[in-house]
Amino acid sequence: MKKILTATLVTLSLAACDNDNHPSPTIIIAPVESHDYLPVPASAFGPALNEQGYYVAEIRDGIYWVTEGVYQAMFITTGEGVIVVDAPPTLGKKLLSAIAEVTEETISHVIYSHSHADHIGAASVFPDTATVIAHEETAKRIERSQNQAIGDPYSFGMFLGGSDVPLPAITFTEEYELTIGNKTLQLINAQDGHAPGNIFINIPEQKVLMVVDIIYPEWTPFGEMAQSENMPAYLHAHELLLNYDFDTLVSGHLGQLGTREDVEKQLAYLRDITDNAATALQTTDFNAIATEYGQDNPWLLFEKYLDSVADTCNEITLDTWAEQLAAADVFTKSHCAKMVESLRID
Repeated sequence: MKKILTATLVTLSLAACDNDNHPSPTIIIAPVESHDYLPVPASAFGPALNEQGYYVAEIRDGIYWVTEGVYQAMFITTGEGVIVVDAPPTLGKKLLSAIAEVTEETISHVIYSHSHADHIGAASVFPDTATVIAHEETAKRIERSQNQAIGDPYSFGMFLGGSDVPLPAITFTEEYELTIGNKTLQLINAQDGHAPGNIFINIPEQKVLMVVDIIYPEWTPFGEMAQSENMPAYLHAHELLLNYDFDTLVSGHLGQLGTREDVEKQLAYLRDITDNAATALQTTDFNAIATEYGQDNPWLLFEKYLDSVADTCNEITLDTWAEQLAAADVFTKSHCAKMVESLRID
């Protein structure tokens, strides 16, 4: 693998505060010395941020996206109010500023893509009058997390700069159609593609689709298959996405919008990982590892065995993908390990 002298470090600094108790993380990007990782290609970076630390742009016909380089949100002007999808703590009140830049409409509806605090943990910044909509499983998970946090020092989203969020007033199981003013959104169960309660937010007339924590345009997914809970469902979600007629994908992460080609490319990558994990399982010599480490400590033995399987899968995969997706050399081994376990037990 080609080595480099510099890389880019992205960190979260709890610097800018949305309120006294819940600071909003600020993205800090700085060069660091490295000899182990491939450079991030220029094509993987998004647009430059403004002085306030975010970028907002119209996708088309009153549909906007906002990013600070690592997370994304979407909002839609309708003539009768603004619909907002997600509220990452790293954006926080910057999201309100972005909306105010382009419209005087008030926020009437908020949609949660799923229950994870890193994507919705700043939803308390929205007006109390906004109607919150989510899948019923998302509502259950938020309520459970926030109830558990009572008397618990580790409250919902606290390590991300977030806080408790409003519970959904409207929930659904399979599909929900929302028409406000001149916009119609289809909210559709993503079939556990990342976590139970994940949804597709489809805007068919404008051919815009949002789904979070599944596709990572130009990049490898976040570690361990984006922390997805169900590997067969995660792979199937890519196929479900391709059933929709969309031109633009809002993926929830990093600084770029996506396309159908990004979905197809990532699906090919994950299928390769699946095949390579199977090959590694078939070819790694368990007995040789047992001879080297002994069998007195079975957890050590299986750790060394599974690590060897993941190494083999990683090496095979990077032969093809190391320079096709940014940070493939960072997270592919974790994807391999996740897939190996899925092939073993799912």
